[in-house]
Amino acid sequence: MQKTILCYGDSNTWGYVPQPLTDHNITISRYPRDKRWTGRLQDNLGDKYYVIEEGLNGRTTNLDYHIEPDRNGKRYLAPCLYTHAPINLVIMALGGNDLKAFFEREAEDIASGLSELIDVVKNSTYGPDMITPPNILIIPPPIPLPIIEKLYDENGCAIFKGAIEKSKKLINLYSLLSTEKKCFYLEDTGDILASSIDGMHFDCSAHAKIADKIANKIKCIYST
Repeated sequence: MQKTILCYGDSNTWGYVPQPLTDHNITISRYPRDKRWTGRLQDNLGDKYYVIEEGLNGRTTNLDYHIEPDRNGKRYLAPCLYTHAPINLVIMALGGNDLKAFFEREAEDIASGLSELIDVVKNSTYGPDMITPPNILIIPPPIPLPIIEKLYDENGCAIFKGAIEKSKKLINLYSLLSTEKKCFYLEDTGDILASSIDGMHFDCSAHAKIADKIANKIKCIYST
C-alpha cells in the first residue's frame, strides 16, 4: 500500500513566489506543483508514496492571525488529519510566521506552539492502522535574510524585527523538541536559504534542495 505523507506548513509549503518587498502592489503567485518542494517530493519518492499538500500563506503554529481565512495551525490540524487519514507521516513545517514582531513571541514560545500541534497528532488515531497516531517529521523554518528588516507595516513598524536571531535559536529548540516528543527531525538544512528577493521565501533552487533532503530522510525512515 502507498504511504501517505501529509505536508503541513505555511507559504513555503504552499509555494509562494518571492516578491520584492518594495512593491506594495504585488499579485500573489504560486509556483506550479512540479516546482514546489511538495510536488518534487512526490516525484522523488515515486508511486509508493502519496504526498498531500496542506500549505497556507501566513499559517502560524497556534496563533490567531488578523487576516482571513483562519491561519491558526492548531485549530485546523485535527480536521485536516481526519480528512486525509490514514496517514503514515506528518511533516510539520511551521514557525516562520510566529516570528513576526506583532506576535511578541520568543523562540521558546514558538517551539512551545509547535509542541501543541505535535500533541494534537500524537493524541490522534489517524495513523496507518487508524488506531495509533502518524509519525511526525519536524522541519525548521529557513533563517530569514537581513533584507526582511526593510519590511514595515502600515504603522511603520518592522514586521520581522528580531526574527533572524530567533529563527537561529529555533534550530536547536526544534531538535530538542523532536527528541522530547519522539519525532523525526530534518537536521541538515543549513544550505537551504531564503530568496534574496524577499529574504523569507524559497526560490526554485531551495524548493529542489529541501525536497531532496526530505525524500532522503523519508527513505531512511521507511528503509526504502
